[in-house]
Amino acid sequence: MTIINTVRRHAPQFLVAATALLLFGGGSPALAQDAYKAAVPALEQAGGAKTCVSCFLERYAPAEQPKAFAVSKDGAYGARWHRQLSMEQVKKEALESCQKKPEYNAANPCVIFFENDKLVWKP
Repeated sequence: MTIINTVRRHAPQFLVAATALLLFGGGSPALAQDAYKAAVPALEQAGGAKTCVSCFLERYAPAEQPKAFAVSKDGAYGARWHRQLSMEQVKKEALESCQKKPEYNAANPCVIFFENDKLVWKP
């Protein structure tokens, strides 16, 4: 069977899969990367301009979902991702990781900054 015949035969499935990718977070990696870069000023604000921006862009951004990135005003941060964990679990573990950093000060608690590809932190 040729590729063209395969595509014709399975076109409805391809359309459903492509639509799901676009609607549910599987869109263009370049668009997702732009969202991370656009979030850097907010990250610097949330982390008191001390948070590891390269960790956010180079390690967290390309990581698999579900994922969460936590930050504190003292510059402490934590991230967690793993496809076999729930969103609640990765958020919990990101916060725990943030609280273990030497920069962490309980006076400035860690908060979730990003969930998957979305900025959730509010100033």
